[in-house]
Amino acid sequence: MASSEKDNSTLKQTAGAVATAAAIGQMAYAQGAGKIKVGLLGCGGRGNGAMRQCLEADPGIEIIALADLFESKVRSTRDRIMRDEKYTGRIKIDDDHLYWGYDCHEKLAKCEADLLLMATAPAFRPRQMMAAIKAGKHVFTEKPIATDVAGCKEFMAASKLAKDKGLAIVCGTQRRHEFSRIELMKRIHDGAIGELVGGQCYWYGGGIWFRGASEGMSELDWQCENWYHFTWLSGDQICEQHIHNIDVLNWCFDGPPAKFMAVGGRQWRDHNEGQVRTAKEVCRKYTGSEENWEKYNGDIWDHVYAEFEYPNGARCLSFSGHSPGTGRNGEKIVGTKGTSDCNHNITGQNAWTYQGENVDGMLREHIDLINSIRSGNVLNEGQRIAESTLTAIGAYIAACTGQVITWDWLMNESKHSLVPSQADIMAGKPLYYPVPTGRDPLV
Repeated sequence: MASSEKDNSTLKQTAGAVATAAAIGQMAYAQGAGKIKVGLLGCGGRGNGAMRQCLEADPGIEIIALADLFESKVRSTRDRIMRDEKYTGRIKIDDDHLYWGYDCHEKLAKCEADLLLMATAPAFRPRQMMAAIKAGKHVFTEKPIATDVAGCKEFMAASKLAKDKGLAIVCGTQRRHEFSRIELMKRIHDGAIGELVGGQCYWYGGGIWFRGASEGMSELDWQCENWYHFTWLSGDQICEQHIHNIDVLNWCFDGPPAKFMAVGGRQWRDHNEGQVRTAKEVCRKYTGSEENWEKYNGDIWDHVYAEFEYPNGARCLSFSGHSPGTGRNGEKIVGTKGTSDCNHNITGQNAWTYQGENVDGMLREHIDLINSIRSGNVLNEGQRIAESTLTAIGAYIAACTGQVITWDWLMNESKHSLVPSQADIMAGKPLYYPVPTGRDPLV
């Protein structure tokens, strides 16, 4: 070997050793009984809730950084949490650890936090997760983790990278952390209700907020403030809320469906007087007239009715959406020997009712996350939540196109991508998609 080749080889070996040492260091990051420094990304209601649940979960938690699109939310969140005497001495947020803007996730990832809590609009979570994992952070993320197929695949890649680096990912599907459901699922997987042959899941409820444009707010800012009403930001109700129930069905079958068929539509949103009035006001603010006000009314549907066919041939029905009438939220699974509510009870040959301790799953998920970090045996729910998110998106694509969709097609052929590039986001460009027709092109 020539001298220069030996030198290059030595450099490569040294670089490899340094990289390995860094990886080992990250795997041990924040283990033990010491303080865990936490940063919050997304200072809305869910973000504030997650921060408090994280503080309640472990006395060693310290909040050191906040980030949000809007400066006002960052500052008001710090003000509120600083006033809460329960957390005296545990809130240590300096001015230079307050971040805002469309690149605030990049700034937050560079701070010295061990753990990041993510509760922004779902569209941004794949790139936010990737930035956090590359920076060596453990992560709690709200659900869903994407709004399109491309985002789910990016999140899967981030989850794999987290596994390689020994970093924890726990997501806000709290049912997976409730003791009653854990015990029940053990029995289902052990055959207590026999072979699974079908089921149902529902999240059908009332309407949601729709906000006007505040002074000084750009059009993209306004869209992000009303993220639920735009599919590229929320994934629609089937993805944003119904994912809880879909995730439970996937838990029953220990994986996602093989095939999707669905229908859906939009009815009452275009006749909701308060929402229509606000949409017209926003249209006048940004365009000077009410012409084409409809695009400011959002593009999400009212309802999606889907059928999931799992690999064993079992078919499960899903119903999600919003309505001014009464609704339903829950799951049911049917087997050859009995049925279950996927919560506390089994009926049939092996009838059973959970008698143990009931816990708050939204608190328990933080306890489980922090315990895993301290032990070094980290939880990584990234692939699973990406699969459940992709299940919801697959059903939505089936409904919007009128086509039968397969899991294999989603993973290997779909080019479904809704979210603008980071450059376009930084440029402040609003984005409006038409309301789906039910016969949209398959992408």
